[in-house]
Amino acid sequence: MKFGKKPQAIWHESKELTNGFSKFNLQINRLMLLDNLWEKVVGSKAKYWKLYAVKGGTLYVKTAATAAKHELLLTEKQIIRELNKSFDKPWIKSISAV
Repeated sequence: MKFGKKPQAIWHESKELTNGFSKFNLQINRLMLLDNLWEKVVGSKAKYWKLYAVKGGTLYVKTAATAAKHELLLTEKQIIRELNKSFDKPWIKSISAV
């Protein structure tokens, strides 16, 4: 749907909502969702693990200390599984500590 264009009066399927959005809008929405999910999934460790970037299915995370980096890499599979539950298809494939 283009900005300023009136939406359809009745939608029958969710597909009708996403047909008008560009791929760029969908990627921004995924990034916003990821940003909100991050703190919920990692909990109190979010102050030591900051999201830095996502590229090609790899999530880049800045860590505050070496111990935080090791703990992140030990819990990588669990974090990926929890994050991917909220997306329609698995998006995050690996985590890299920066």
